Amino acid sequence: MRLLIALLLLVNALLLAMTAGLLPRPSPEAARADVEQPLRPDRLRILAAVPGHDATNLPSQADQPPHSAEDKADGDAPAAPPAASPESSTPAVVPAPAAAAAEPAPPKPTAAAAPPLACLRLAELDPKLLPALKELPQGLPGVQIQERKSEKPTSWRVVLPPQGSAAAANRRLDSLHQAGVDDAFVIRDPGPLQWGISLGLFRSPEGAEKKMAELRTKNVKDAQIVARTVPVIELSYQCPPSVAGDLRRRIQARFPQLSIDACHP
Repeated sequence: MRLLIALLLLVNALLLAMTAGLLPRPSPEAARADVEQPLRPDRLRILAAVPGHDATNLPSQADQPPHSAEDKADGDAPAAPPAASPESSTPAVVPAPAAAAAEPAPPKPTAAAAPPLACLRLAELDPKLLPALKELPQGLPGVQIQERKSEKPTSWRVVLPPQGSAAAANRRLDSLHQAGVDDAFVIRDPGPLQWGISLGLFRSPEGAEKKMAELRTKNVKDAQIVARTVPVIELSYQCPPSVAGDLRRRIQARFPQLSIDACHP
């Protein structure tokens, strides 16, 4: 009971002192400042939503404890941007590396150039020798035979063109005799010169030209030179140089009368 009475006396004394101004009393503004904390937008932060949690469950700004002086100093700095959530972040597109330039293919090995072929030629051959000459290279590798036919002039004939008939040829022959041309006769063999008149046969074109000049002095102006030809055959052997010597020896042993000339393949 005594303790209760002592407490009541102490409370009355404190109230009397406050009323008398002996103890400081807090102002109403200070009391409201302690109760109401101002809302500062620069201190607000937007937090990313966490999957599986409701945003309404997050504590409000009013429920947060008051910040210390250090927090206030930090709050004056610009707020850091919110961290992007894994779901909302878009992966950066990384450009594909440029394809490496294709390395040039190594050059293909070139085959060694074959040596040039040797060439042996046999000219103005008798056709009867061809079978034997074509059999000579048997057994020699890489020999190729080429045959070429041509015409070779053997003589040159001075003639008058065909007169059309035997009677016309005889009349022209009589007129030649009267002009002093004695070595003339009528060509009677069938052919392009039948019923022509032969005025001479020569072994060279120069001899035939000399006869033509003589006839012009006797007023014979329609004479002409016709070459008489015979068919000739030329045979050439193209072969590797390694077998050319053996082939030459075979030809010389079998046909010593033939002349072997070098040629271009």
